Amino acid sequence: MKIFYQSLFAILLVHISYAQNVGIGVTAPIEKLQVAGNIKADTVKPNVLKLTKDAAAGKVLTSDDAGNAKWQNSNAAATGNIGFGVWGDCGANGNITGYNPVADPDGATGDHSGGSVSISGNYAIIGSYLDDVGGNTNQGSASIYQYNDGGWVLMQKLTDANGGPNDLFGCSVSISGNFAIVGAYWDDAGTNADQGSVSVYQYDGSSWVLTEKLIDGTGAAGDFFGISVSISGNYLIVGSSGDDIGVNLNQGSVSIYRYDGRFWVLMQKLTDPAGASNDNFGFSTSISGNHAIAGAYFDEGTAGTGQGSASIFKYDGIEWILMQKLTDAAGAAGDWFGYCVSISGNYAIVGIPLSHVGSDADQGSANTYHYDGSSWVLMQKLIDGNGAPNDWFGHSVFISGSYVIVGTYLDDIGTSADQGSASIYLRMGLGWQKLQYVTDPGGNPGDSFGYSTSFDETTKRFIIGATGYGNFSGKTIFGKVN
Repeated sequence: MKIFYQSLFAILLVHISYAQNVGIGVTAPIEKLQVAGNIKADTVKPNVLKLTKDAAAGKVLTSDDAGNAKWQNSNAAATGNIGFGVWGDCGANGNITGYNPVADPDGATGDHSGGSVSISGNYAIIGSYLDDVGGNTNQGSASIYQYNDGGWVLMQKLTDANGGPNDLFGCSVSISGNFAIVGAYWDDAGTNADQGSVSVYQYDGSSWVLTEKLIDGTGAAGDFFGISVSISGNYLIVGSSGDDIGVNLNQGSVSIYRYDGRFWVLMQKLTDPAGASNDNFGFSTSISGNHAIAGAYFDEGTAGTGQGSASIFKYDGIEWILMQKLTDAAGAAGDWFGYCVSISGNYAIVGIPLSHVGSDADQGSANTYHYDGSSWVLMQKLIDGNGAPNDWFGHSVFISGSYVIVGTYLDDIGTSADQGSASIYLRMGLGWQKLQYVTDPGGNPGDSFGYSTSFDETTKRFIIGATGYGNFSGKTIFGKVN
């Protein structure tokens, strides 16, 4: 680009006579700089920057993975990379930095470290839900990292001192401020097998201390309490996707707690008033301020089993009320709409990992929504323009302010099958433009990079889990948007 600017400056010296408007190949320019024809930059990639004639208000210059630039409508499906950073790098992780892979130093084959991740400020938590603890197979663990001196350092490894085999502690994690939450949805509560539990930790300035272990006081065996968790300030939401509601087996529920300064107190247990057996309501959850969302990926909807749905609730100062039940109007049976969900302020995203894109079965997609003051309106359906069958785009989603990250954990990278990828989007007006298609430079076939994702808008740092790495011991990648 430096050569380009030097060449352009030389041309201007020849043709400028201190006129207000400058023309190259134009005798009477009507703009500050008007060029007739194409602009070519003498860089490593010839024609890496080409400005076409269809530029217009409301269009954004993007680049595909080959580095070719084009204009896109701000409300169109985003398939390119937004034009930030160095042009020649747009297709290869050019808009991100801070590559920092981490793995559990005590990790072993089959731990699935990175199966769940969460990041908030200078802290992050990583779940290893199949970690063997002592003699307990698949008891599970979670590790908390701190950003320090330009890198992520392991602070503490959390386990349940009263845990047992197959608890799956770390199946879900969330962190916010000085609180960290860990779900163990196969934990036995008394004689209730697999009822589930949630452990709450608080940082006291030197270590993360267990302050409370939550269970559903009205729970039963197989409820899977803790299969999903999300914390935002003084609010915490927990999913119980196997909860039986009346005669509806596995309809599911969610429980919302509020921190009163000493304890996390149950505010309300929510269900889908139109729910049915096997909906798995609460399989995914997210909370942000006074808004919460719960996914029911096996809801029949209008298309059939597994079309899926997601319900958004609002706290009105007295109770949590259902605002709206979301479904994909173009959905089909088996799409799994609501497999993962995330909400931030007036924006929400729902993953649909098994949706078909054109003729590509199970390529996957994700729907973004905006609250316009009266209802939640579909903003944009995100897809990978270079996707393929069985990618599972939308297996993980996370929204934080103006950023969205979507995981595609079965994406083939070149000849590297199921290595996985993630896509970061930036909100532009009422649309989302792809900021970066992210791959692991140290990736391998079967890594499942993108299995889990999280983003923090304040620091612009993100975290991506790769559970398949090292015979499923797993690893996690930290990064930062430039």
